[in-house]
Amino acid sequence: MASELERAETLKNDFISSVSHELRTPLTAIKGWGETVKLSVGEDNDVVRHGLDVMLGEADRLSGLVEELLDFSRIESGSLTIETSLNDPAVIVSEVVDMYEEIARQNKISLVLERPEQNDMIMADRNRLKQVFINILDNAVKYNSQGGHIAVSMFNEEGCIRITVSDTGCGIPMKDLNHIKEKFYKANNSVRGSGIGLAVTDEIIKKHNGKMEISSIIGNGTTVSIV
Repeated sequence: MASELERAETLKNDFISSVSHELRTPLTAIKGWGETVKLSVGEDNDVVRHGLDVMLGEADRLSGLVEELLDFSRIESGSLTIETSLNDPAVIVSEVVDMYEEIARQNKISLVLERPEQNDMIMADRNRLKQVFINILDNAVKYNSQGGHIAVSMFNEEGCIRITVSDTGCGIPMKDLNHIKEKFYKANNSVRGSGIGLAVTDEIIKKHNGKMEISSIIGNGTTVSIV
């Protein structure tokens, strides 16, 4: 028990340090580019436009992190709710893939979506389900490398729908795989992230009476399945 408490305290401290870094980095970029843009107004329109683009992008990163923290707080207090309606999961997944096509291209990663032959409707919270696949695809891009590949597929399985996202990234060590969905846990501290994204994702899937399965081979990539 003492060992577990010590581990939990270490994870919590690492989480606080990680979140502080995640907040500080975009704030530093916004402040730096804000000063540059201020000095460039009326002098260099290209610098102004580029600076504003960077600032808006970093602001979006901050907004996403804050929302993730709020969701985590809701999970901890038991107040995370979903509002379901009839949705086509293929449409939701396609929208997220479309969002990441350009990001993948910029990182020289191929992104392929295998669309189902027959679309099935499910009761789901559209925005929450979209959040799930944004998180998963974001990880697939972050932990991949140039020349890598990401495959997204959907198919029916014993009365359920299985959606898989497979990448050819660095993979997850076996010792980390069983803990990867735990709050605060980060298997790779060299990549940006708060360490709560998969915990939030897992909780959203459970709220949909589903499950998230993760398999990985170190050096070969990772497959995340949502059922």
